[in-house]
Amino acid sequence: MGRVVLNESGRDAAVEPGPAAERLQTAMLAALGAHTDARGRVDYERLRGSDAFAEAECAARALAYTRLDALAGRRDRLAFWINVYNALVLHGIVRLGVRASVLRVWNFFGRVSYRVGAFVLSLDEIEHGLLRDNRRRKLPPLRPFGAADPRRAWAVTPPDPRYHFAVTCGAASCPPIAVYRAASIDIDLDLAARNFVNQEVVAAGGRLACSRIFKWYRDDFEVAGGLRAFLLRHLDEGPARTALASGATPCASYRPYRWTLQHRPVD
Repeated sequence: MGRVVLNESGRDAAVEPGPAAERLQTAMLAALGAHTDARGRVDYERLRGSDAFAEAECAARALAYTRLDALAGRRDRLAFWINVYNALVLHGIVRLGVRASVLRVWNFFGRVSYRVGAFVLSLDEIEHGLLRDNRRRKLPPLRPFGAADPRRAWAVTPPDPRYHFAVTCGAASCPPIAVYRAASIDIDLDLAARNFVNQEVVAAGGRLACSRIFKWYRDDFEVAGGLRAFLLRHLDEGPARTALASGATPCASYRPYRWTLQHRPVD
């Protein structure tokens, strides 16, 4: 089974990347919100056939004509790729009819793709190739791009581990998602990291239990001075911060990761 490219288009006009990704993510979240009930459940069948989702798909098609050369700086690239990744996850869940978990769809992250400018990019390639600057995935432990792959030119360099708290894999244990803008990306990523760390790092008996994100991507935090320094930078005053400051091992254990859909379907 090959790639599933969700935004093939017949347009030919060049589009600025930042606003295009913001419009896409705004439209995708609006479509989702319009079909979410008071209990947080989503009517995916109605959503798939709605005008709001058609508008989001139209916004996705514009990505095929984005001018990637306009992604000049680190902040532009961070905001752009985070927005594109999150929209593609939601788009894939809706279009492929995922009902329980993305893990039930064979190679969801390797197959679900967008055409962005001249390139086709899967979720894995956006995350590990561009947001993580071509770092190895866990399984299989390979780099997404070869040495001569032209897509490497658009990676976030150096990578910023705070992105982990701004992207969703579609699972209940993932961070909440929003629309990110280059002008405020550092403030917004700090807030996202602080919110996630204070919810997902828990002290019990002087030991810290953490989200499995910190296990899977522990090496990513070396650019921020290591995991201990990163957690101390974002933890509020409380038992977890006190334990860590007193010498507790960062993330001595890891909490179960819930892979059920982040936005549950109606019964």
